[in-house]
Amino acid sequence: MPFLTSPRLSFRHWTEADLPLAFTLWGDPEVGRYLGGALSLAATEARLQLEMETQRTFGVQYWPISDRRTQEFVGCAGLRPYHDEPRVFEVGVHIKRDFWSQRMGEEASRAVMRYGFVDLKLDALTIGHNPGNSHSKSMIERLGFIYTHAEPRGAFDIEHLFYRLDRAQALSHEPDGIPDLTNSL
Repeated sequence: MPFLTSPRLSFRHWTEADLPLAFTLWGDPEVGRYLGGALSLAATEARLQLEMETQRTFGVQYWPISDRRTQEFVGCAGLRPYHDEPRVFEVGVHIKRDFWSQRMGEEASRAVMRYGFVDLKLDALTIGHNPGNSHSKSMIERLGFIYTHAEPRGAFDIEHLFYRLDRAQALSHEPDGIPDLTNSL
């Protein structure tokens, strides 16, 4: 059952039965290119367990998303705690290759942002990308995030570029496609 939707996407929670779906995403070398590499089946299972544990502990995860029309698995998008800032979460989105260049990641991110600011009433959201991923950078800028810093990420400590959007910024600078948050907050 979806708990969150956007015009083209539906979001639900991962289950252990989703391992084959998760592997089609995180096991793909092209998807993994900017995430530190494709995951093995065992590493994908560990990542899936981590997502489910994050949901149990914090009430969020990078949720699996599907095309609302076809029910086809598109990838995942969601939230996770960011460092030691209790009311700041990190937005993340990973899209299967078949859906690249359709702005599914942007649509998913907008839904997640709305959920974070409206439903969870977070103080801020942060988002990062591998410096070699110019498509992610463009998407993040369209979403209204402001660059803040670089920090190492992943098994290889690759410097990722990080951006932030505070609640007040979200209220005053509504990225295209996010509804008027003023009435919802």
